[in-house]
Amino acid sequence: MSPGTNIQNPASDTVLVRYGEITLKDRWTRNNWERILAGNIAFDLQKAGVEYRIVRDEGRIFVRTTDPRASDVISHVFGVVSSSRTESVSPDLEAISEAAVRIAISARPTSFAIRPRRSGVSFKSEEIGRVVGDAVRRSTGAAVNLDEPELEIFVEARHDRAYVFTDVVKGLGGLPLGSQGRVLALISGGIDSPVAAWMMMRRGCPISLLHFDSRPYADAVTPSMKSAEVLAKWTSGRKINFIQVPISRGIEKIANHYPRATCILCRRLMYRIAAEVMKSEEALGIVTGYSMGQVASQTTENILAEQADVGLAIFHPLIAMDKSEIMDLARKIGTYQVTTQTKSCTAVPKKPMTRAKRDEILAVEEELGIKGMARALAREMTITKIGRENEIECGEFEPKAA
Repeated sequence: MSPGTNIQNPASDTVLVRYGEITLKDRWTRNNWERILAGNIAFDLQKAGVEYRIVRDEGRIFVRTTDPRASDVISHVFGVVSSSRTESVSPDLEAISEAAVRIAISARPTSFAIRPRRSGVSFKSEEIGRVVGDAVRRSTGAAVNLDEPELEIFVEARHDRAYVFTDVVKGLGGLPLGSQGRVLALISGGIDSPVAAWMMMRRGCPISLLHFDSRPYADAVTPSMKSAEVLAKWTSGRKINFIQVPISRGIEKIANHYPRATCILCRRLMYRIAAEVMKSEEALGIVTGYSMGQVASQTTENILAEQADVGLAIFHPLIAMDKSEIMDLARKIGTYQVTTQTKSCTAVPKKPMTRAKRDEILAVEEELGIKGMARALAREMTITKIGRENEIECGEFEPKAA
C-alpha cells in the first residue's frame, strides 16, 4: 500500500476541493473566480448525475456528497488543483481520532503517519498529530513512520468541521474556465491545434474554433469537427462555436503568384480572416498550435514575417513543447485518435521558405490584396454550435445553496 492510497471509506460524505492561483488574487477577483469555479464544478456534477451540495469557505470548496464518482468528476474541472474524498466530523480531537481509527482499522497498515493542518481551531497541528497518532497506534498496533509510511491519514481541522481522508486526486490546475476572455483558436484537423485550444481553456479562456476549409488541397473538416466535440466535453456546459471559412481560392491565388512563400502568405490570410471573425465572436486573441521549429513554416523568422503588422494578440501555448509532449497531452484530452489520420496540405511547396523577410512578405501581401480577400472570404463563414442541446450556459448557472 503506497502513501496516499485511496481507502474506500464508506463514511466519506464530503469532497474537499483545493485550488491554487485564485488564493493570490485580491478579494473581489478571488470571490468572483471562486464563484465561477463552484459553478463549473456544480454543472459537471449535475451532468454526471451526482447529487451534491456546495459550500465555499476560506480558500476551499466543499462538496457535500456520498457519491464515490464526485472526486474524479471534480478533478477534471479547470482550476482544481486536487480533491479528496473525506469524512467530515466535529472539529474536536476525539471525533477526529475516532474517524482516523476507523480508516486505519479498515486499511490494516503496518506503519502510518498523521498529516495534520488546522485553521480556526484552538489546538495546534502538533497536538493533532500526537493525539490522533496515539489513538491509531493503540487501536491497530501499527508503528508511526513519518518518512515512508504504508498509510497516510490526512486531517484538515477547520472552525466548523474537521475532514479526515487518505486520498488526494490530482486535478488539472490552471484557472476556472470563464475567468478570462474568449479566444479564437485556429483548428486544422491535426494533433497540435486542439491541444493548444485546450491549453488556453485550462488558463480560463472560453474558446471559439475557426477551421479553414481548404479542399481540395486538404480535407480536414471531419477531424476538426470531431476535435471540437471532444473539447466541448471540457467546457462545463458552454457550447463551442465551430466556424468554417472556405479558403481554397485564396490558396490558389497565393500559390500561383509566389509558391515558395505559400505557407507564410496563407497564414497571413488566415490571420486577416480571423480578425474579421473575432469581431462577431467578441474574442480577444487568436490561438495557434505552433511548436518552435516543428515544421519549416514554424521558424522564428517565418513567425515574425507572418505576424508582422497583423495587430492582433496571437497566442502559441505549445511553442516550447516537443512533439512527444503534445501527443501525450492529446491522448489525455481525448483528441489524439480523431486527428492522427489527417493528411498534409498539398499546396505546401517542396522547398518552403524558412527564413522569410518581413518587408518582402508585407509587399507581396499588398500586391495580392490579401486584406480585401480576407474580408470577402470571412463573409462566407458558417457556424455550427457544438455541445449537447440540453446544456445550459454556465454563466447562468448557480451552485446549489449551502
